[in-house]
Amino acid sequence: MRSGTAGRAQPTLTTERLTLAPLVPDHTDGLVALFADPRTSRYFPVDFSDEQAARALVTSRLAFAGPPQLGYWTWLLDGQVVGLGHLQPARDLPGELIETGWCVRPDLWRQGVATEAIGALLDYALSGLHLPAVWALVDSKNAPSIRFAHRLGFLSVGERLLDEGMAQVFVRPADHQL
Repeated sequence: MRSGTAGRAQPTLTTERLTLAPLVPDHTDGLVALFADPRTSRYFPVDFSDEQAARALVTSRLAFAGPPQLGYWTWLLDGQVVGLGHLQPARDLPGELIETGWCVRPDLWRQGVATEAIGALLDYALSGLHLPAVWALVDSKNAPSIRFAHRLGFLSVGERLLDEGMAQVFVRPADHQL
């Protein structure tokens, strides 16, 4: 993984197949299509198959006003939007914890795209930003994402009740070896 920008700004990251570009308005239509697919958003508390709801979600992500080196990254494969991931201050966990999350186009499930993308974000967070850990909350019913978190070296540390139901709480410590 290489970062395209040094310093405090949110960098562009690259992997063997992907470009992880900071989210910009030009990515909106591709992300609306991603979230509007019912297979993609079945574990979200809102039905994003409604295009207006999906567009509102993307608009809220574009409005991220957190630390400049964090935010949302659009995953591009051959210039096409195929996913979205983030590093941001946790909303549903205590303290100053940084969490990640992911969503990938269903036709690319089980093809290593999410592994590449989240691996790049973890490398950036843990090695580039020298964070002690990255956290993730995964809907307790989302067995594929739970298995994915384990494959990436996240450790399950409990459950948390959220407005929309139970979530598994995961942590990926910087010193954790895969």
